[in-house]
Amino acid sequence: ASLLKNDETKALAPASLQKELNNLLKFNPDFAEAHYLSYLNSLRVQDVFSSTHSLLHYFDRLILTGAESKSNGDEGYGRSLRYAALNLAALHCRFGHYQQAELALQEAIRIAQESNDHICLQHCLSWLYILEQKILDSCVLLEHSVNKSLHFGLP
Repeated sequence: ASLLKNDETKALAPASLQKELNNLLKFNPDFAEAHYLSYLNSLRVQDVFSSTHSLLHYFDRLILTGAESKSNGDEGYGRSLRYAALNLAALHCRFGHYQQAELALQEAIRIAQESNDHICLQHCLSWLYILEQKILDSCVLLEHSVNKSLHFGLP
């Protein structure tokens, strides 16, 4: 995962890495981090089906194992659900599925508003700006996003 993030040229080839991940998942299908690495690997080869499948399995396993709530003391699977919707929106936007991205982003915004998660809402606003740029030109969202990000101390 570190090599994929920092220096993709030193990572295993996509097919080799996927073979290793499939072996890991055969013995432990609830290993959330392996699903996430499979998601990253699928993004490398622009495989929309496998990347979506792996991303959804990652968040499913994260919720099932309860690892997410133990690690940060937050309200458990609610946080995973809103970030799952946000990541799904980003995935669809990356592959040019703008209508699906907008629907997933609306869901992430709704869940984040219900739980009063300002950080997630700022990330949603950033993705909303990116999505709007794909559809039409709008500077208002960018100005609002920068102001809110400064308020919350986000980069």
